[in-house]
Amino acid sequence: MSDLTRTRLLALISANDGYGHTVPTGIDALDVTRALPPADVLLLVAGPDPDAMLFRYTAYGEMGGDSWHLSLDDAKAQAVGEYGAALMPWEAVPDEVGDAHAYAITFASDRLNDRGEW
Repeated sequence: MSDLTRTRLLALISANDGYGHTVPTGIDALDVTRALPPADVLLLVAGPDPDAMLFRYTAYGEMGGDSWHLSLDDAKAQAVGEYGAALMPWEAVPDEVGDAHAYAITFASDRLNDRGEW
């Protein structure tokens, strides 16, 4: 059972926007060998302010990074800033889902076709 004081949302990232979104890691942001994989799905978990986390995953379960934000609105603004028009509408993770991370990955995986398109 989920913690009902938290908001849990997910959004797919359009595979058709023509831009590969990657997040650099470590000190050298130009080192592509240390870049995280491009996200297919975002999971936003927010509690009472200040507390919101934005997680990025591929449809294959790889972690594409995470970031902490002061509020749900700040996390959504970050997602828009990173993904722009590629960000698809936010959807609520059902209350009965215990593991929102696994749910988001499965949600994305189930919707990805053989050509890597939604």
